[in-house]
Amino acid sequence: MKVALYISIILVFTKVACQEVILNTGFTVRDFDIIDNTLLYIEKRDIKNYNLITKTHDTLIDTNGYFIGGYGLKLFCDYKNQNIITASNELIRDIGSIRFYDVPKKEINLYHVYYTTELMDFFLDPQDSLFFLSKKDKQIDMFKYGGVPRYHKIDSLKLNRYSRKINYSKGNLYYITDYGEVCNYNLKTRRNKRIYKGESLLVNFTSDNKYKNIYVTTFDGKLIKVNIDGDFPAQTIGIGKDIVEAIAMYKDKYILTGDWKGIIKLIDLQTLSPVKQWHNKQRIVKIVVNDDYFYTSSSDRTIKRWKIEQK
Repeated sequence: MKVALYISIILVFTKVACQEVILNTGFTVRDFDIIDNTLLYIEKRDIKNYNLITKTHDTLIDTNGYFIGGYGLKLFCDYKNQNIITASNELIRDIGSIRFYDVPKKEINLYHVYYTTELMDFFLDPQDSLFFLSKKDKQIDMFKYGGVPRYHKIDSLKLNRYSRKINYSKGNLYYITDYGEVCNYNLKTRRNKRIYKGESLLVNFTSDNKYKNIYVTTFDGKLIKVNIDGDFPAQTIGIGKDIVEAIAMYKDKYILTGDWKGIIKLIDLQTLSPVKQWHNKQRIVKIVVNDDYFYTSSSDRTIKRWKIEQK
């Protein structure tokens, strides 16, 4: 009896020790990032921040946060130009907006707000001064920003299905569709290439550092490895039965996934097999890796920090 109780105490202690509640929020956080010691996050229609050292709201932005025009979808930080860029959707009207927050001035220039159709996803590449909008009208628009005019539309891609996730790297736009496709669009040649087609509805994706492989999650709990050049067939593993919404790369050797049951898994990229697992109990929305820790936002309205402790 005493031995069983002792083991139970150890298990509880281990479970608690590997995670820490960093912040309780009023709403589920859809997107967040960590800049030095500052946690920057979307809470409903506002951007807020929290210092991980002092455990207070710091001075990166206004201490009360700032309004971003609608329900927040994504945020990006442009370190070079000291901007925080956000994408949001209004609740009633079918309108999305892109806003640039000037960190030194602590304000949004309202003349530089870009309005568009309701957004499915948003991606920004500060190095090439480009941003991409995947919209509810089944179109992906591509913009150069920062010059005159402020936003210059350089290309547009009409789709047959929604694209809920987009990414960009070195002249190539990558996107997934509700038709089970993974596609690659080259901005220079304007060649649109389908590199994978499956039966499952796709949710999210990430890639290795050299963009040789894309790792895609599905609505039915699968992880799919897709080689961009088609050098080998796609590989699929089952990591659960629930929607896998959150995904993040760790040291280019592992992937972290989080599903709607709150199960988080660390997956070895060589073997495509889980090597560690955590349980949050509620839906994981976002995972951000920081050194040997990762942070999660979830439907329990918390942001937590977890220790990876890989051997």
